[in-house]
Amino acid sequence: MPSSFGWLDQDDVHRAAMNEIVKMFQDQGSVDELGIGPIRDAFSNSFFPGTSVLHTRVRYLLFVPWLVAESTRRGHPQEQAGRDLRNQEVRLIKALLAGGEDAGVIGNRAQERLKTMPSQVYWPALQRFGLLRWELSINGHLRRAGANAKRGTDVTAADAADAVGLDLGLDPELPPAPPDLLSTASFALRAEEAAYLQGVFARLPERTLLHWMARQPETVTGERIWSSPAIASLPDVLRHQVDHARRLHHAWHGAPLLYNLMLAEIVRDDELIELYRAELDVWQDELGHQGVFERWSQPDFWSLVRGLNPRLRVPTQTFVSTWFALAQSGGHDSERARDLVRQREILLKGRRSRLLDPRARETWSPGAGTARLGYRWSIVTSFFDDIQAGLELADDSDYTEGVA
Repeated sequence: MPSSFGWLDQDDVHRAAMNEIVKMFQDQGSVDELGIGPIRDAFSNSFFPGTSVLHTRVRYLLFVPWLVAESTRRGHPQEQAGRDLRNQEVRLIKALLAGGEDAGVIGNRAQERLKTMPSQVYWPALQRFGLLRWELSINGHLRRAGANAKRGTDVTAADAADAVGLDLGLDPELPPAPPDLLSTASFALRAEEAAYLQGVFARLPERTLLHWMARQPETVTGERIWSSPAIASLPDVLRHQVDHARRLHHAWHGAPLLYNLMLAEIVRDDELIELYRAELDVWQDELGHQGVFERWSQPDFWSLVRGLNPRLRVPTQTFVSTWFALAQSGGHDSERARDLVRQREILLKGRRSRLLDPRARETWSPGAGTARLGYRWSIVTSFFDDIQAGLELADDSDYTEGVA
């Protein structure tokens, strides 16, 4: 994955290609089969800028700058610094495994064979959050930092602590790396690291959810954004945006269910046909129970989405608007709805349409695209779980010192 990889506002064709990359990291339910991504990601990028579906644990935001500093502080040429960085990232994988971590370790199986390194996955986030001060690619950063280091006094291993004075393009407030980072590591944040990352998120613009949630990380809980206690402290404008995201979450879900039902009918799998028909019935009931279309201003919704993603393509808006109308009227399993889904997949995939091509259907995993729209909430809750745990270490330390 190139260092510029991000989840911004690609068009539908580009997004279809990007889905091939996502399949390497996600289960089939998470793949965007019908092109909802430009709308989903408009909300995700607005709520949680800098985050990515490829992120795992928040301490990588510290791991990567620490390794970049170690790779560049000696003033080596960019090619050697790049090799050093990769070697250290492999050592980090082994150190995390040695420390008892497994889930969330990028490359825990591939290790030396890993192609997409953590630095590539987290680089855009590090720039967005200000942990990297230069808007450069990884190679560009290594080249510039190495040149800066070479112009200064040579730094030996014994003088490593003095390297903080070098201009390596990192946030000067970055906490120091633990001395045993590449021997035994964990995702647990030290108290100072947790406080630092809380501050990193809190300094983001007030129009983002990350800013407000950083103020009260203990409230960042719940299965969905809108069920989190954190919502109570949001400004009205953000609560309004979250409500639009909530309604989209519910209204959209029937489309991928219908898509899978249509495929199940083509392959004549009676068990799957029964399953998806039942799930569509449950979803239809959900629309009523959740009041999805009650007092929902869809012109307001589209105005918001277009403000968040000005590059949204007209066919995407037309497709989703038509689906909303069918869902609201109960026509979600009509011939019109089926033709809508069929034409949408053909537009996105052309000859690779599973609804048309038997060979393409061989790659179908039942449930493709049916993961609920989560707007990266699970990633954000993981981040704040780690931050809150680290902050509680500071509280416990203060309490212990007070008792002593």
